[in-house]
Amino acid sequence: MTSPLHREFHDQPYWWETAPLEPAAPAPLPRQVDVAVVGAGYAGLAAATALARAGRSVAVLDAEAPGFGASTRSVGMIGGRLRQGHAGLAATVGPDGALALMRETAAAYRWFLDFVAAEGIDCDLRQSGRLIGAWTWRDAETQKRLADFLASKVGIAAHTLPADALADEIATDLYRGALVLPDDGGLHPARLHAGLLGLARAAGASIFGGTAVHGVTEEGGAMRVGTANGAIAARDVVLATNAYTGRPFPWHRRRVIPVGSYMAASEPLPPGTLARLLPRGRLVNDTRRLAYAFRASPDGSRLLIGGRASARDHADARTVARALHRSACRLFPELAGMRMTHAWGGMVAFTVDRLPNIGSRGRVHHVLGCNGSGVVMNTYLGTRLGRIIGGVDRDQPPTGFARDGLPTHPLYRGQPWFMSPLSAFYGIRDRLDRLTDRPRRSSAHSVGNHRP
Repeated sequence: MTSPLHREFHDQPYWWETAPLEPAAPAPLPRQVDVAVVGAGYAGLAAATALARAGRSVAVLDAEAPGFGASTRSVGMIGGRLRQGHAGLAATVGPDGALALMRETAAAYRWFLDFVAAEGIDCDLRQSGRLIGAWTWRDAETQKRLADFLASKVGIAAHTLPADALADEIATDLYRGALVLPDDGGLHPARLHAGLLGLARAAGASIFGGTAVHGVTEEGGAMRVGTANGAIAARDVVLATNAYTGRPFPWHRRRVIPVGSYMAASEPLPPGTLARLLPRGRLVNDTRRLAYAFRASPDGSRLLIGGRASARDHADARTVARALHRSACRLFPELAGMRMTHAWGGMVAFTVDRLPNIGSRGRVHHVLGCNGSGVVMNTYLGTRLGRIIGGVDRDQPPTGFARDGLPTHPLYRGQPWFMSPLSAFYGIRDRLDRLTDRPRRSSAHSVGNHRP
């Protein structure tokens, strides 16, 4: 059997080929700044930019090269929805609060599109639309109700397609129908990060890679931030480490659940292949509990796949590549001879209530818990937090994501011991759902709210 791995296989993000990270070269720290930002990903850089533009002196500290974490490792899909639906959100914040958060998330996406355009960030952003494949007939019925709710209550364009109308969207018979979100899009995540890095520096923030934070204490009315390269005093600290929140921040670490997410990139495919498989260039997700993501690379030459490729976190890249190759071939059987050139992993942060959160504990402020929506929400919430601390957000309505407290579970101490068995359980449930799936008469014989 031919190996699915290319002879020039790389165990690092495909995105780094065209947007390499800068070296994590430590540099001397200033003795004091107004604000020290821990984490040089989307959220940290967005907060630093807003703070520096508000006239604050800012130092951004990162243990690795800026962007080494999740910000340059995602599949690069963007949209205006949270992972949770209205019912799940309502259990936490009530029906009205849930609708308000959904509307703010949709508005955050519009803000993000305007922000990227206004700041001139070249990140291959394209609103090609998203297709969410229904794994079961039951999912297809649920999607019809969801499309109506999104369009009528949240202001998000959405419609559904039955299984027999998918050929114009995707060349597969795997799905029972699909939800179409025509305004969603994709981008190059590492180029977005490079753009945010440039904005922060242009605003006057100083960026220090290779500078791990060892602890934060309050001394004499100031915050002392101890690092591998010495200490720095700051009036305020912003924690923007998301899934990479470590032991120096035990309270916050108990409130974010790091989850491994994996990605792979194919070799360049024969011309016209992806245009035939994805005629409208849509980005693709599906409704499985262990959901997958498929998209064309920005130049249209490669297939990019994302998903939970292993029940274990930190799976090796070759295992990831083989698993995601199988997933791609199940969707598109004609790609059986395709080889993978890159595979990598990253960590995303979930919260107990599945909501992103910005808040404060004394002078330590945080933006944490992207819950799989980090490209848009971390940029948006990092900016909002920076503006709040900088005192320039008074003319804006308050964000519903700035909530007191950040819930945890009494059995959770920062090590997600439950993720491997939970992933295995979800995989079994997905298989059982498919095996027991039966079409309902309305699903099999109606066209739903199909739009050409």
